[in-house]
Amino acid sequence: MTVCSLSYHALAPVFHSVTRNSPRGLLRASSRFSTTLSLSSDLVDAPPAPEPPALSPRAYLRERKFLELQDSLNRGGGPSRVWAYYTDLLNVLGYEKLPLEVHQAVLRRCTPPTAELRVSAAKRLLAGNRTSTPHIHEGRFQTIIRNIRALDQKPELDDYHFILEQFAAVGHHVGAMEVYKELTSMDVTPRTKTFGLCFQALAHCLTLPVPKQLESHRIAQTRSMLANLIADMQKLRIPFTSANLDLTIRILKENMDMETFEKLMKWGYGIDLSNPDRPPVEFLGSQTIRSDLGMAESVISGLPAPQPFSTAGLNTTLDILGRFGNVSKLIQTFEVLTAPLPRASQHMFSSFDDDDDFGVVESPVTLPHKPPHAYANITTYNTLLRHLCKAGHATLARHYLLEAIYFDTNTDMSLRRVVYKMPVERIYAPHFAINRGTLLPVFGESNRDKNHGLMRWLSTKIPGILKRKRQSLQYFTEFKKWLERGRSEKQTTEQSTTEKAVQANPTEVPSTSSSRPASRLQKSQTDSVFDVDLDAPPIPTPPPPKYFDINLHLRILERDIREIEAFAENLERVRGRNLQRLKERLGRRVWAGKDVWLSVENRRRKVTREEWQKIVGFKPRRSAEPSQRTPSVASIPTNRPASTFFQSNYVAPRQENKDLENMKPSRITFESSFGWARDGMRKTSRVPFSIPSEAMPPQRHLLLGLDIILLFKAAPMGRSGAVVRSRVEMSLLVVMSSMVVYLSPTSLYLVYNV
Repeated sequence: MTVCSLSYHALAPVFHSVTRNSPRGLLRASSRFSTTLSLSSDLVDAPPAPEPPALSPRAYLRERKFLELQDSLNRGGGPSRVWAYYTDLLNVLGYEKLPLEVHQAVLRRCTPPTAELRVSAAKRLLAGNRTSTPHIHEGRFQTIIRNIRALDQKPELDDYHFILEQFAAVGHHVGAMEVYKELTSMDVTPRTKTFGLCFQALAHCLTLPVPKQLESHRIAQTRSMLANLIADMQKLRIPFTSANLDLTIRILKENMDMETFEKLMKWGYGIDLSNPDRPPVEFLGSQTIRSDLGMAESVISGLPAPQPFSTAGLNTTLDILGRFGNVSKLIQTFEVLTAPLPRASQHMFSSFDDDDDFGVVESPVTLPHKPPHAYANITTYNTLLRHLCKAGHATLARHYLLEAIYFDTNTDMSLRRVVYKMPVERIYAPHFAINRGTLLPVFGESNRDKNHGLMRWLSTKIPGILKRKRQSLQYFTEFKKWLERGRSEKQTTEQSTTEKAVQANPTEVPSTSSSRPASRLQKSQTDSVFDVDLDAPPIPTPPPPKYFDINLHLRILERDIREIEAFAENLERVRGRNLQRLKERLGRRVWAGKDVWLSVENRRRKVTREEWQKIVGFKPRRSAEPSQRTPSVASIPTNRPASTFFQSNYVAPRQENKDLENMKPSRITFESSFGWARDGMRKTSRVPFSIPSEAMPPQRHLLLGLDIILLFKAAPMGRSGAVVRSRVEMSLLVVMSSMVVYLSPTSLYLVYNV
């Protein structure tokens, strides 16, 4: 073995010189490299050789720098120390060459690990320190690769993988693509991991902050890079893994490239989005009448097998199609992939029987192609409804909400029927239950478009959903109690049986639990043997099924009931507000003498004010003198929902304030503490307000000056003589230049003349 291009015989006198003149620490360091700087057993028994000549200063310095670098690599020194020893050795060597293994070891030790690199990069982003170079040690990588190529050797694929991992950790997508181009130019064949690291760099890059003026450029750049990578994978016949598919879909969610997404679905899942009920042409060759009839067709050899299509893949596909805004393709993909069409060979046959001329014709072997499909869960319907409502398709949203209610009912009833017939450990967990996220998109669509019919229809479906969920909660609560009673009885029986066995054989103590840890330990050891990543196989193993958990099911039911009840209250408030505004808008047309549309008559016509008042259900205004009417500040109902305001134009006074109706207030005095902020300074002051009773308007708004609007409501707390003191919730808006004034809660004094 050569060290610094010097043979063993050339280094023999060097070793004797170092042994005689070197300090004790250097002797320990040099003893580690016994393969290069050691004497054989034959030389030990031989007679002593003559004293070798002393080592030259340049050779001694070269040997010392090499030993320092080797010692730093073996001890696991810091990246800066390793790089300093490496550069010092290169400066001393001159035109002499280092072994390839030394360059590769320095490449992996001249930078921190990827985990530490991600943390440091995140801290720099939080501090606002943006460097021109995404990776601080990119120059070191370039120097080492250049030195390896100077040896008339090419770097290995693992060397490029290490650099790609470093660039992916910081989101350096440009550097990752440059590394990929270099390794392909060096005739290094990339593998699945190579493309996965490039995808990871692109996906991480899209999550990093960027100025708005550069965002479009970054999206276009990543779109082009992703298209080139997928094209190279198809050219090299490299299959997609589940990790690569996940990273690619994350990138497509950001750059919105429909052409690349369709290509990905064909190559990764074997799904042609233009014809989702037929296999892609790339997998079955040219489409002929034979394939249409389900007969045998020539299959292109060498194509990788597509990934299994799962529910998560279905949800991601629908989400991306919804982001593209193609509702037709969204519905087509959902309907075909959740309920695939049967093969034509199962329902068609050849009616041309030519047995007399050609004999019995053997039936051809049908292709074993299984159309990809997946089962929909509640997330699938939530995603579908969200994108349909965002596109403004109220009819489709109503249809799929009814379908979700139907599947929710069937799932709940099926679970009720099976819980008492099978052990809980063998029951699969349900994956369909309507929640707030299912109803919210439909509500948002009706509110945005002011579709009162859709909102009214939605309000009629919520009581049935809540009723069924409450019944299910009560049912499974009783089932949980039944399970606990059965378990307690079983434990009591086992305990009594154990006590009887101990009394019969005092020396033998049965232990059923001692065998379980042994089997569990044996299983864990077996799993650890086979739990090995063998270069990430293209076809992953399916995830284990999820079984029914009664406690989790009850928590989900309680959460859904609580959220849907709050959602129903909000729906009624918004519906009442929208109806009130609609009646006010149509009322202005009636008061202006314009026609309105009457659904009962199916035509437009003019109506009188009295007729309109009967149609909308307004109550007549109560006649009362302003001086005899209770001030509105004491008559506003605080607990009345906003959705009932349209029932009457007059708000009746509350019962506890009826004793004040006959009292005439002389003035209303406000004492409040005002504060304002200007030029970074905060000041407060107490400002009294005194309003005569004649200036007290009956409305809820008091106009104080031109720029001050005071909104308030009061609830009397007590009465002392002729003075009623109330706490008032106030908010003050003052429009001034570069000044914001706020008003804290204050006290209201109503002073009456007795």
